[in-house]
This record gives sequence, C-alpha cells and structure tokens, in this order.
Amino acid sequence: MSHLIVEENLPYIFSESLALRDYAQGTLNPQFRNYSRKTIKKEVIRQYNFEKENLQTFFANFNGRVSICSDIWEDTYHHLYYLGLTAHYIDDDWNMHKRVLAFREFNDRHTADNIYILIERILIEYNLLDKVFAVGFDNASNNTATIPRLHCVNCVVLLH
Repeated sequence: MSHLIVEENLPYIFSESLALRDYAQGTLNPQFRNYSRKTIKKEVIRQYNFEKENLQTFFANFNGRVSICSDIWEDTYHHLYYLGLTAHYIDDDWNMHKRVLAFREFNDRHTADNIYILIERILIEYNLLDKVFAVGFDNASNNTATIPRLHCVNCVVLLH
C-alpha cells in the first residue's frame, strides 16, 4: 500500500478510504482491511530510510564522478524555501541515472556560504564530496559565488 501511495503521489489518508476497502474486498480479497494513515506514514518513512541507506552505500563504493544540480524554490503560501539537489551519473554499462539526493527546507539567508554549507552536508551524507565533476545552477549571483567553494578539480559549471 505504501508503494502505491508514493508512486501515485496520493495522500496518506487514501489508505483509510472506504471506496478502497470496498473495491479491494469486492475484487481482490474479501478480508482486506484498511491501513491507518499513521501506519502508512511509518512505512513510507521506513522505505525512504532503506532507499537512502542503499544509495549512500552505492555512492560510497562508486568509483565514477557525478554531476550535481541544485535549485531553490519558494512555497509562497507557507513562506518557506527549499533547496533541491540531484546527482546525475553514468554507470559501468553507460546508462545515465538521476537521483534526488535531497529536498531540504532552507530558510537561512540565501548567501553563497549558506548554500555551500547545505550542499556540502548533503554531499558528505552521500559520500560524494570528492566525486563532483560538474555543477548546474541557475545564474543567480549567490549560486555562482557558491561554485568556487565546492573545490571540484576541473569542474564544469553549467548556468541556466
């Protein structure tokens, strides 16, 4: 159930739906019982932590390089800011992959130092600090000022 909730971007309360219960009991399993939204939330968090640990282990053993992209968004309704960081890489079979490393609340001042500190923490979490070869940002001055702090050798910088 938690996989369905995540994959289809459904609210946790969907798991308590009477329509879901009626459908499942009528077509799949007459003994079907709904899960509580609290149970689903716990399971989603457990799955997230499991996948995060797998990704951390993968990158700890990864001998290649990654390209990172970052952006900052504003939730104007709640007056909150978020920083997203993705990693792009090519595996041993030359398949390209993209992984979202983080989507973190970022309500500090958007200075180059603060942006770098958060990105550095995320890169350390995933054992990627010394594996970055390209960086993608929008061309806001605080982002461009962040780039020298990343200390990536022969780093390609992409601004959009």
